[in-house]
Amino acid sequence: MRTFEQFSHAHVDRVGRPIVEALWPRQPAWAVASISTMDAAFFAGLVVEIKPAKLVEIGVASGWGSCVLLEALRSAGLYDSHLHGIDIAERFFYDAGYATGQCVPDVLPDLLPRYHLATNVTAARQLPGIGGDIDFVFIDAHHMHPWATLDLLSVIPFVRPETWIAMHDLNLSRKEDQNHQNRGPKYVFEGWDHDKMHSIETPTMAGAVRVASDPSVHLPLILDILYTPWELPVAADALDPLLAIVLDAYGEVWCAKFRRAFEVGNYHVSKVHSPEIDRLQREIAALRSGVKGRWIRRLLGSRAA
Repeated sequence: MRTFEQFSHAHVDRVGRPIVEALWPRQPAWAVASISTMDAAFFAGLVVEIKPAKLVEIGVASGWGSCVLLEALRSAGLYDSHLHGIDIAERFFYDAGYATGQCVPDVLPDLLPRYHLATNVTAARQLPGIGGDIDFVFIDAHHMHPWATLDLLSVIPFVRPETWIAMHDLNLSRKEDQNHQNRGPKYVFEGWDHDKMHSIETPTMAGAVRVASDPSVHLPLILDILYTPWELPVAADALDPLLAIVLDAYGEVWCAKFRRAFEVGNYHVSKVHSPEIDRLQREIAALRSGVKGRWIRRLLGSRAA
């Protein structure tokens, strides 16, 4: 494992901080649940340093992260670079009164010609149309495992060698209100066996991994991460386009391996999180806490009040 191989620790944070400090007063009040100023400084600084021409953002939400990336491109003098945003939702998840990505037309309307947003679609369905030569990726979509890994697998065949792939909420699962869920980005970042770096925050929420000169060398690691127990099931209509990408890029052998990993992941998560089991757990919890349920609490082995 090689960490901070290209940049010294905190370097990109320092580069991005002035950009973020100038942009932040323009953040709309409704654009909540967005990246913090510290995280944004890391991502903005990384864009300035690597100077990408074709960027992809998976998971757009309000579009405030898109504004950070676009403003970083402007600060770096990259007037021919384009950002492609992808989100499964058409409306902002926190407030449906706003469209996905609405921060961009509200805050940076002059940069709209360089911003290409696709909604109601997964990354695996949209990326073939975007095409190759992607040289920067920002993954900030569904954080429950395996989605970060699936998004990574979707984009790997389309990136240029040694592309940096940034990710957000690496340690979201460490927050008490998350109940140790949302480990998807954490599994990818901590398992990555090539160059990677993270922000100065502790615990860090912002990080990036760099693909090798031959991106296909990461397939065994990605496959291994997918065998880590899933936190939620994934429907076939989301997995089938991804398998088509793998088949086209790497052939039937790798496609069969990932198909099997998807089957195992869905099988095990359904055994743990089936609707019937979840319903029974809710009923048991209600009986345990009920005023008239003392005999049930004793029957189930808990202490009487």
